[in-house]
Amino acid sequence: MNWIKPLTIVEFVFIGIFLLVYATYFIRLYLVARRLGTTARSVIIKFIIRGIYLGLCILGLLGPSFGVNEIESQATGKDIFFVFDLSRSMDAIDIEPSRLEKTKFELIKNIDQLKSDRIGLIVFSSEAYTHTPLTFDRDAIRLFIQKLNTGLFVNNGTDLNAAFSLILKKFQASSTLNSRKTKVIVLISDGEDFGKIEPSVIYALKQNKINLLTLGVGTPQGGLIREGMDYKKDKNGQEVVSKLNAPYLLNLTKTLNGKYFQLTNQVNGVSDLLKEVDRVESNWIDTRKMTVANNKYYYFVILGLLLMIIDILFTVRTIKI
Repeated sequence: MNWIKPLTIVEFVFIGIFLLVYATYFIRLYLVARRLGTTARSVIIKFIIRGIYLGLCILGLLGPSFGVNEIESQATGKDIFFVFDLSRSMDAIDIEPSRLEKTKFELIKNIDQLKSDRIGLIVFSSEAYTHTPLTFDRDAIRLFIQKLNTGLFVNNGTDLNAAFSLILKKFQASSTLNSRKTKVIVLISDGEDFGKIEPSVIYALKQNKINLLTLGVGTPQGGLIREGMDYKKDKNGQEVVSKLNAPYLLNLTKTLNGKYFQLTNQVNGVSDLLKEVDRVESNWIDTRKMTVANNKYYYFVILGLLLMIIDILFTVRTIKI
């Protein structure tokens, strides 16, 4: 017989309290019976019954197991990269307090919708790099999302080719370890100044069966871009107005058979986006055989309950009138 849990101070305390209370009760009853010239031997029966069912309940709590079973455990997985556009246009204030800050707030608030998947962060502007490698640590993801800002890149611009090429390298590296994992990209951008994406990059994304979900951040009317205490201006001294390029993002998403969501002050598609990520089917990765103990606690608990019922139903007399 094996035990899932050892005897701890809690069990010893309960046993000690039971013995102390019952010993006090037994001594008191014995003294009363002696004064009345009767016997208290019949109380011993109750003491034995109660001692046995208390012991059985404690044994049940310790999780006794007899023998082992061999079961199969199937693992499923999904790798998700959140790809953040950190060009200066993401500081536009058509969404309060800004496009990037609003996106960060909503993602941090809803990230727990993604249950057991690995998540990584890739950031891009005129170039791209991995901000956070794939991890199961949700607290780390929240922390790194919170630290995102457009100042991470010196050169302004938006080159999605660099981001997609980096993603392909990351996914291809992980595929050497496990080619069965589902791969998901969540692109977060306002769609401005992407330029033309290389056909070879689109082809590679399709060949690797990478799922694309896009979050368009901003409004068609656009907004000014905060720059210090003022707003960004062009070469002619005019304030720059950044607008959401939804048609571009929609066309890109459609090309890769993905889904498009939007974030504005009136429309919040972040929760629906994360639900859709969670709905993407997680592929089977591996099957492992595990040996588990057969927990037979219920035998002890049932027997203890039966003795408890007997104790309640049958009384023992110590004094006859």
